Amino acid sequence: MLGDTAGVRDEIGLLLVHQRYSDRFFPGTSVLHTRLRYVLFVPWLFERLRSRGIHGKDFLDGLQREETVLAERLKGEDYGVIGRLMLPDASNQPPSYVYWTALSTWGLIDRKPNGRTWSRADIGALAASGSGRILKDDDGRPLETNLWPIADLPAPPEGWDGSAPLVFDLEPEERAFLIKLIVEIRCPFEPEHESLLAMLAGREIEARACWEPAVLKHSGPHRAALKRAGRAASLGAIGRAVYAALVETQKERDGRAVGRRHRDALTKILDEHAEQVAGLDADLLIADLQPDLPIKVERVLRDTIVWVRRDGTDPSELLGTYRQAEFDRKGLRARLAEEQSGVDRRIEWIADEHPSAEPLHYRWDRVRVLLRDLAGA
Repeated sequence: MLGDTAGVRDEIGLLLVHQRYSDRFFPGTSVLHTRLRYVLFVPWLFERLRSRGIHGKDFLDGLQREETVLAERLKGEDYGVIGRLMLPDASNQPPSYVYWTALSTWGLIDRKPNGRTWSRADIGALAASGSGRILKDDDGRPLETNLWPIADLPAPPEGWDGSAPLVFDLEPEERAFLIKLIVEIRCPFEPEHESLLAMLAGREIEARACWEPAVLKHSGPHRAALKRAGRAASLGAIGRAVYAALVETQKERDGRAVGRRHRDALTKILDEHAEQVAGLDADLLIADLQPDLPIKVERVLRDTIVWVRRDGTDPSELLGTYRQAEFDRKGLRARLAEEQSGVDRRIEWIADEHPSAEPLHYRWDRVRVLLRDLAGA
């Protein structure tokens, strides 16, 4: 989802594991999310611009101004103000961008008649309804002139159209409205089931990870997949540690002084996570990650599980698998490549600047804050 790839290194495809489990359990969420009330702030801004007769390019310019003013009015909040550090300039990732998938997935913005998602520019065009302009769909067919996809929202807070400070605390009617929407969110991979996000709506969950008992007891049909996701989180940590150790080793073989930071870290990562990975069913994991999981990423996952189960300690045993997966994703930018391009990329690689390997998190830190807002905590 939006934001999962921003600034994230994903040399061998492990981010796909993170994204697909995140989307399975928490549809519409993003690692860029901060506070829940933004899913009301943004459509309220759309409604305000429309009521003022602002549309087209003027709509997007007006939206940028409104979102900058919103950051100014929220800056007294302790956490989660998008764009505060950019003030008085506009944020390059404003709330309407950060929360766009949530707005569509959670039903605050209806989809187009053809099932596709509206863009912000589309909303600006729709705001012109009644102006005499003929609006058309993606295939060039005229749309109904009275089409407006924003849901019937709770009334904005008192003083919304003024300049007084705003807060993230939800009013009771806003909370009830959002709970009603979120409990209807289906699992995109198993639409016969409600999503885990829907099952947790209205609860304040104290858990450091989404596969801990406090979450599992409310997970219903997602329980088995959630447990696998926990083991896969450890697999992500080991995979990232193996990759860094391999680059470190290859750079040393190139004749470059590099130290042992990542190779030593791999030993610690294995001590902490190997037991979890050894108990992971590879076939069920791969089934969870379909459709269209790249075959080279699948091989990375399977080969790493096998390596861990036989108490592997030498990452060079995985070099061929990781090299192929990285080259498939990055081509001549691959650091593990045997060609001169790989040597050049390893020269640029600085071990101390490469992040330490950590387990996958499935956006839980952000989801937990959204759930706290929804519970009124």
